[in-house]
Amino acid sequence: MKPLRTGVIGLGYFGTRHARIYAQHPAAELVAVCDKNPEAAKAISSFANAETYTDLGVFLAREDIDAVSICLPDRMHEEAAIAAARAGKTILLEKPMAHDTATARRIAAAVEENGVRLMVGHILRFDPRYVHVFEAAAPERLGEPIHLRAKRNGIRATARRLGPASSILFYMGVHDVDAMQWIARSKISRVYAQKREVLGTGNEDALYAIVNFENGAIGSIDYSWAWPDGLMNGYRAALEIVGTKAAAYLDCTDQGFYAIRDDGTTGGDTHLWPEINGRIVGDLADELAHFINATLGGTPYLQPWQEAFDAIPVLDALALSARTGQPVEVKR
Repeated sequence: MKPLRTGVIGLGYFGTRHARIYAQHPAAELVAVCDKNPEAAKAISSFANAETYTDLGVFLAREDIDAVSICLPDRMHEEAAIAAARAGKTILLEKPMAHDTATARRIAAAVEENGVRLMVGHILRFDPRYVHVFEAAAPERLGEPIHLRAKRNGIRATARRLGPASSILFYMGVHDVDAMQWIARSKISRVYAQKREVLGTGNEDALYAIVNFENGAIGSIDYSWAWPDGLMNGYRAALEIVGTKAAAYLDCTDQGFYAIRDDGTTGGDTHLWPEINGRIVGDLADELAHFINATLGGTPYLQPWQEAFDAIPVLDALALSARTGQPVEVKR
């Protein structure tokens, strides 16, 4: 079987990692990369012979690119995704699908009108901890869901770096909205959120919410970018679900690895995208391997893009509720 000929759009933190994984995967070939910053594109030459572009149109005009990863900030997804769909490329779009529902609908329309395949990069679908909770929450094991709780807390440096270019909801919160709906086997129908903005980062410091699911379950969400920068690994995450027959939970407060010196204790990534023996492995590598194999084999993606879309109206409702201080019905 011929390799999947790939390209990457946007060579920031995630785009560079996508490029490395494609370059190292035996069933893929990294053909070209595109970034408005020519220096970012040139940096790829250290691990691949891919062509570099700064013009998206010229990049997408290459007929030898079968599939593209779009790793741009969420508010830049629309132009790149619609252009890639019109160019007939298979698309792996980093989460979130878009920065609001209207934009997500336009991307979906372009994908359907041009008959191309789309997968949205929701990495928790490939995290063994979350998959275990999903399996433990199967109706025959869990019974009827009663309540869920999701926590995702990060450090102030992230909020300062992003500023008003993104939101705690879309940059970070989309993970848990998608995971909660997936694990509960039900969509969120109503939200009530409050937020705090006191650190002057240009972003929310914290957002808490109560959510209602269509199946009757209730849930709580705890998002924060207010932790001091010394927080080990830079984030804390947890999720739990309690049902009428059983319960399940996970805690990602640490990664199970610690390095201790006189000035303190640090950790390291052992699950998401650690570099081990010169290769990026973990959840991100598994996600891209699935994209490569399912694209080549013509088999369904693990998550239909429609499920990724379903998270965006919830995020819009959370943002509106936090602004107005009122409960908001989710409009899909």
